[in-house]
Amino acid sequence: MDEHEQGELVRSWLRQNGGAIFGGIAIGLAGILGWQWWQHGKDQHRLDASSAYQALEEAVERKDAAGIDQFAAELSEKFTDTPYGTLGLLRLAEQKIAQGDADAAQTALADAARAAQSPALAALANLRLARVQLAAGKAQEALDSLTKLPAGDFTGLAAETRGDALLALGRKDEAEAAFQEALTSLDTSAPNRFIVEMKLADMGVAAAEPGA
Repeated sequence: MDEHEQGELVRSWLRQNGGAIFGGIAIGLAGILGWQWWQHGKDQHRLDASSAYQALEEAVERKDAAGIDQFAAELSEKFTDTPYGTLGLLRLAEQKIAQGDADAAQTALADAARAAQSPALAALANLRLARVQLAAGKAQEALDSLTKLPAGDFTGLAAETRGDALLALGRKDEAEAAFQEALTSLDTSAPNRFIVEMKLADMGVAAAEPGA
C-alpha cells in the first residue's frame, strides 16, 4: 500500500475503534482520580479521628464529664474503623470507673472489645472488662470475659485476674494454679508480681521460684 492507502486504513480503523480507545482512556483516568480521591478521604478520616481523640483527652484534662461523653460517643459512632474508636471507649471506661459508674464502664469496655480493629486492643478491652466485672462481684462473668483473650496476650495479667475470680468463686486449688501461672509469666521486675506473691501467701501457699 502507498502512503495514501495506509493513511486511509488508519483513519478507518480509528473511526471504528476510536470510541473504545478514548473510553478506555477515560475509564483509566477516572480510576486513577477515584483512587486518589478515596486515599485522600481515608487520610482525612484518620486525621478527623485523631482530632476527636485529642479533644477527648483535653476534656479529660478539664474533667469535663459532658465533653468526655460527647467526644467518646463521636469516636464510637464515626470512627470505629480506626483504632481511635476503641481507644476512645477505653478512655471513657476509665472515666466511668473514676465516677463510680461500673455499669457504664462495663458497657464501654464491651463495646470496645467488639469494635477493636486489632486482636491486641480487643484483648486489652476484655481484660479490663473482666477486672471491672470482678470488682462488681461478677466473678463468673469475669471468667467468661477472660476466655476471649487470645493465647499469649497479657498472659500474666490475665492469669492473675483469673485467679482472683476463681478465688471469689471458692475454687481455691484452681486459683492457686492461676496465680502460679501468673508468676511464671510475669517478669521478675513486674510491679504486680509482689502482689501475686502476697495473694499466694494469704492462701498459705509458697510462690514458685522465678523460672520454675
